Amino acid sequence: MNLVAKLSDAVFRIEKVIVSIAVLIMSLSLIAGVIFRYFFNSPLVWSDEIAMYSFIWISFVGGSMALKKDQLASVSILMDRLNGKIRMILLSVGFAIVLGFLIYFLVYSIPWILSPDISFQQSTAMMLPMIYPYLSVPVGIAGMTIHALDLFLKSLTTREKA
Repeated sequence: MNLVAKLSDAVFRIEKVIVSIAVLIMSLSLIAGVIFRYFFNSPLVWSDEIAMYSFIWISFVGGSMALKKDQLASVSILMDRLNGKIRMILLSVGFAIVLGFLIYFLVYSIPWILSPDISFQQSTAMMLPMIYPYLSVPVGIAGMTIHALDLFLKSLTTREKA
């Protein structure tokens, strides 16, 4: 196993922990919101906001995990009809395009997250610095980039089964 594959596997393990924690936080905040609203007649103003930010983290980091496990939605009508060398070439080109897009997105997401506009923004209900929800973008894209690089390298070295 090469270095990129090991890195991709390690990132995936970290992503599983992040998503598990985010799902737990989202679930608990929504349950608490419902209980306080309907049983105590005193709604929590922060429960929806924290659930929304948790969902954003789940979306970006979960998208990275789905890329790693090759579980993203795709239209594969053409690829299913191809076999052999042409299929592997098109697969490699597709991964190269995805990798290029992700690198571009990652490069521009870092200055965006470090901009003063993001640094001084606060959420409405909790007054949480908005860098925490926004940080899900470069973290998720970084994971996707690592996984896409791993998939691209595997597509170059894998022989198509006849």
